[in-house]
Amino acid sequence: MNARRPRRIAFLLAQLGADASAAFEEALTPLGITASEAGLLRLVGSNPGVSQKSASEQLGVGPSRVVAVLDRLERGGHVERRRSATDRRSHEVHLTPDGERLLAALRPIAEAHEKAFTDGLGEDDLDRLATSLATIAAARGLSRDIHRDTRSRG
Repeated sequence: MNARRPRRIAFLLAQLGADASAAFEEALTPLGITASEAGLLRLVGSNPGVSQKSASEQLGVGPSRVVAVLDRLERGGHVERRRSATDRRSHEVHLTPDGERLLAALRPIAEAHEKAFTDGLGEDDLDRLATSLATIAAARGLSRDIHRDTRSRG
C-alpha cells in the first residue's frame, strides 16, 4: 500500500493556469486588447501573411472565432487582411505599423507576467520546470508556443 499523499499536479496546473490567464488579461488592460487578440497578434507577427484558415488551425479555434478577433484587430488598425496572390479565396493577415508597435509593447508585459509567476525560483529550478512542463504539454499534444483552445478535447 502506498501511503504517499496525492501530488495533485493537474489540479495545481489548472489553478495556476486560471490565475495566470486572469493576471495576463488584467496586465493587458493598458494596451486595450484581450489575451485572444494578443495571441493572434503574436501569431501574425511570427508568421507574416498567415492565412485566416491556418491561424484558425494553429490556434485550435473555429474560423468564425478567428474572424471575429481579426475584425476587432483590423478595426483598431493593428492588422490588415490582403487577398492571397496564390489563392484568391484566401486572405493573408499582416501586421500594420501600429500592430508592430502594439506587439513590441506587448513583449515587456509578457516578460513581466512570466517573471511574476516564476520569481523566487533559481535558474536550475526554472530549467527543470520548463523541461517538465514542455514534456507534459508535448504528451498532451500541445505547443509550447501557441495557446490552443482545448475546450473541445476529448
